[in-house]
Amino acid sequence: MSRIALMALVAISLGACSNDSTAPDQLDLSLEAGAFGTAITMNGGYEAGLFQERLINGLPDQIKLSDEQRSSIRSLVQAFEAATKDDRQALGAILKQAREAGAAGKSRTEVQAILRTGAASRERLGAAERKLVGDIEAVLTEEQRAWIRAHRPAACRAENFPPLSDAQKASIHSLEVAFRESNKSDLEVMRSVMDEVRTAVRNGGSPAEIAAIMRRGAEAAARLATARKRLHDDILGVLTPQQRASRCFPLG
Repeated sequence: MSRIALMALVAISLGACSNDSTAPDQLDLSLEAGAFGTAITMNGGYEAGLFQERLINGLPDQIKLSDEQRSSIRSLVQAFEAATKDDRQALGAILKQAREAGAAGKSRTEVQAILRTGAASRERLGAAERKLVGDIEAVLTEEQRAWIRAHRPAACRAENFPPLSDAQKASIHSLEVAFRESNKSDLEVMRSVMDEVRTAVRNGGSPAEIAAIMRRGAEAAARLATARKRLHDDILGVLTPQQRASRCFPLG
C-alpha cells in the first residue's frame, strides 16, 4: 500500500477500552474511519501522482500548465516518490501487521503499539508532502495558485478521508488518461489558441483581435468544460460514501 499512513487518528480511535480484544470488522472500521489526512488530500489530489494529473487536466485552458511547468512538476513528484518509497512501504507493512493482529484477536493496546511504530515514518511523510505541495506551488503562476485556492475542496476533513485502494488509484489514473485521449483534438485546439493569444498580447494586439482569436476556440472550450465536469463526477463515482462524506473532492 503506497498511501500515506493511518497512524495517529487510528491510535486515538482505538484508545478506549484498551484491553478489549479487537474483532476484525471493528479494526477495519477503525482504520478506515481514522485515515490520516495529508497536504495532498487537502488539495484534492489524494496521491502525488493524482495531484499532478489533476493539475494537468483540471486547470482551465486559459491558465493551463505550460510544458515547462509539467516537466518541473513531474520531476518534483518523481523525486518525492523516490525519497518517500521506504517510508511508504514501511507504513504499508505496519498497517498490514496491525490488521493481522486485529484479525488474530489481539488487544487494542497491542494493535496501538504496532501502529505507533510508524510514527517517525508518518511524520517524515507528512513533512515531505507539505514540501511537495509548496514546491509545486512555486512552479505555478500567481493566477494558477489563485485558481487552485478558489477551488480547493470546501470544508475538506482530510482526517476522515480513508486512503484510496490500489483499485481506486488505478481507476482514477485511467479516467485521467482517458480524458486526455478522448479530448486530444480539443486540447490541441485550445493550446494553439492560447499560444496565439499570448503572442498577440506580447505584440500589443488590441482587445478585439484577442477576442477574435478566443472565439476560434469557443466550441472546443465548451466541449472541454463539459468533459472536465464529467471527469470530476466520474472521479467522485470511484470514491466510497465515506470518502465522499469527508468533502475532500477532486481538484477542478
